[in-house]
Order: sequence, then structure tokens, then C-alpha cells
Amino acid sequence: MVEQAANFEWRGEGEEAEISLYAPDEAVAEASFERVLPATRLPGVVGPVYAASSGVSRGFGWVAASETHAAPDLVSAPEWGLLLVADAPVESVSAPPDEAPRLIGRRLSEVALPDIGEAEVRRLAETGAPWAAEKGLIEEEDLLLFAVDASDADSLGRRSLAAGARDWTRSGRVRALRVAKTLDSKGAEALGLEPGALALVISAGAEDLGRLALASHRERISARTEGGDFGAPGDLPAAPVDTGEARDLMAATAAAANYATGRAALLAYALRRALGEAGTLHLRAAWAVGGLGERDGWVLHRNGLAAVGAGETLAAGLTVAAGTGAMLGSVPPFEAPEEDGRWAWEEAGLLERWTILEPLGSRSGEVVG
Repeated sequence: MVEQAANFEWRGEGEEAEISLYAPDEAVAEASFERVLPATRLPGVVGPVYAASSGVSRGFGWVAASETHAAPDLVSAPEWGLLLVADAPVESVSAPPDEAPRLIGRRLSEVALPDIGEAEVRRLAETGAPWAAEKGLIEEEDLLLFAVDASDADSLGRRSLAAGARDWTRSGRVRALRVAKTLDSKGAEALGLEPGALALVISAGAEDLGRLALASHRERISARTEGGDFGAPGDLPAAPVDTGEARDLMAATAAAANYATGRAALLAYALRRALGEAGTLHLRAAWAVGGLGERDGWVLHRNGLAAVGAGETLAAGLTVAAGTGAMLGSVPPFEAPEEDGRWAWEEAGLLERWTILEPLGSRSGEVVG
């Protein structure tokens, strides 16, 4: 099914495009190959379709480019990840390291969060990070880390907007970590990653707002596809990029990404108030996962991969790394096993390691509020 093309890279033939799959070993590559095949049926697909799989839960994703179509089934609902680094060591949190995640979770639950209504959800969906800065959830200088996609909240629908107001304060994911090892001193210094410093990796998604928006546009595009309005009917709903259906899908996905930006900013706001004794929590990196994008006139369909270009940073599991620009500017935000000091994503040329983090408390450092 797949043949090894290079270190940690396997290739195989899909239905309309070749697949380039990155994985830590052949067994994972073989097991993941079938999961990528739907993306190769994308009309107007530009090969290869790139995928990455670590063989663990949530450790899979692809990016597929089309010159002509947008397909809602090939994207995951947008999420945002953030890396916050304290200008103080882990010991500044008034608890032993093993107890830090539990303490952080308790303090987070005590922070009063501002509610928003549907009107504010609309504004957030249209503007993203600037709205969050205006509301005091992030600092003005943090805006440089966020990509802002112009959008139209009307593309979401009333059910999505109502869900956005309801889910606004739903918990995201927080991991409490310590900076353990520096591999690139220049890169680590630029991010303020001092050994022993407290680091927090958070993620927040578009929740039901994103799911409902994608489902609504899928239904609309599916009806037109099955009716033959977009050419010969196929088993993958897809709309030509010059149609209103495709433009509305792109706008809705951008709106969902902006909403996820706001939810991630809200979580950063809460952490900064919960951990005042840890000094200033600096936002050092921000990355979008999933959704639709554009590049060189192509529509990029990202499922589970992060949009990180050359030199841009993210936390991939327990590693802070910089992108190389490979895979159409997409990278795996999940960890891969390391063997004999070799990290699969670095050996494959997808990411360059800057710093290794270690979890506090449990194996993952997960904070439970």
C-alpha cells in the first residue's frame, strides 16, 4: 500500500492524487493510509495530499489543496493553540510541582469570566483577535501572533450564533509544564524559554458553533452536488470556488476560527488572573488548527494539522518547535515518539526543535478545573 520514500516518509497512490504520509514507523503509516484516501477524491486536487500520523489518540491529520473546489467534509472545525510562558520558575506557584495542575485548575474555576450574547459573538466572529484585545482579554502586542481572517457572521446562521453564546465559557484544554531542556539557544531565548520556567499550553475550539456551521454548509453543498448542479454527482460534497456556496463555506470557517481565537484568548485571560504570583504570563506563540485556507490560488483543506509557516512556532506535544514551511505550511501539533534522540517530525523536515517541556503532575500535565 505504501512505500518508504525517505526517513519517516511513505508514499502511496490515492484515487486522484498521490499521498505523502509522515509517520514514526511503517506500521503506523500502513494503518493510517486508508484514513487519508477521502482527501484524494477532492475535485481539482493538487497532489500530493500530505498527511501525518503519530499512531496515538488525536495524532492524525492531513492537508489537501484544490485549484477548483471547497469540500466541508475534508476539514476539522477550527481550533487555536497558545503557548504562555511565565517570567518565573515553576516554584513560584504556591504548590509542589506534582500538585500544580490541581491548584491551577482550582484557581481557574474561581476566576469570574465575562459572558457574551449573540451580538458580541457576531462581532467576535467577524474580527477575531482585535475584538479580544478591545475587550482586554489579550494585550495589544499579542495581536501580532494571530492571523485574522475577514468574515461575515451571517454565514454562521442563528443556531450557530446561539451556540457560540452558550459555549463561550466552556472549558478549553490546559497543560501545565516546565521548560526542561534547550536544544536551540537562540530560538529558546527569543521565546523567553528559560530552564525551569512555567509554561502553559492551552487550546480552545469553535465548539458547537463550528460544528453547526460546517454541518449547515455541508447540507447545502450536498444538495447541489447530488442534484448535479456542480457537475457529475460524486460521493464527496464539494462546491466550485466561484459559487456562493463555496464563498459562504469559506466565510463560515473563517468566522468559526475567529470565534475559537476569542475562546483561547479568554482562557489566557483567566490564567493570567489565576496565577498572579507566577509573574507575567507572556503569550509566546499562537497557532490555528484545522479549517480552510488559501495559498497560491488554491483552497487548503486542513484536518487536524496546524497552519504554521517557516520560522513560526508552536507546541507539538512536549516540544516547542519552529515550522520549516513543508506540507503547504502545515505541521502536526501532536507529539511523535523519539528514538535514539531522533524525533520523527524533525527528521522528516517538518519541524525544528527548540525546547523540550516536561509535564507537571500527571503524565500529560493536564489541568482539570
